[in-house]
Amino acid sequence: MGAGLFAAVAFFVVGQILSGFIPLHAYALMIISVAVAKIFGFLPQIVEDSASQWYQFVVKNWTFPLLVGVGVTYTDFSAVLNALTLQYILIVAAVIVGAIIGAGAIGRLVGFYPIEASITAGLCMANMGGTGDVAVLSAAKRMELMPLAQISSRLGGALILLIAGLIVPLLL
Repeated sequence: MGAGLFAAVAFFVVGQILSGFIPLHAYALMIISVAVAKIFGFLPQIVEDSASQWYQFVVKNWTFPLLVGVGVTYTDFSAVLNALTLQYILIVAAVIVGAIIGAGAIGRLVGFYPIEASITAGLCMANMGGTGDVAVLSAAKRMELMPLAQISSRLGGALILLIAGLIVPLLL
């Protein structure tokens, strides 16, 4: 697990360093560097196994306390109540239904189970990251899909950061 922790920290540092040279978010660059390392097999299997064990340890022991802590600390309940308008609720419902239908249909086309594809590819990509993944998967009673949800959140989030990093400078 120590090698997995070291690999995670090393990729975090790589993302921070690259963000000094490449005008993209450090988090997106970290995820891209992990994907490149995985695609080209730069890491030995023992390091990948260690990273997987580290991930399992963190998910099993830290997820729920972190979820409660972040939820209680960072939620401004007055802002949430002020945002609950009919228009907001309709927009949220449309996004949820669109994510479910779109991800489920495409998942079915490529041979995935539509329900699991809807949950992981649709809802977990459009939520608020790891905390949202836990909320979605626990509500769906599908916590075993956490690795797929994390991939969806990370790649989806990195994709959004990448697109925003390229488009926003053009608009300013």
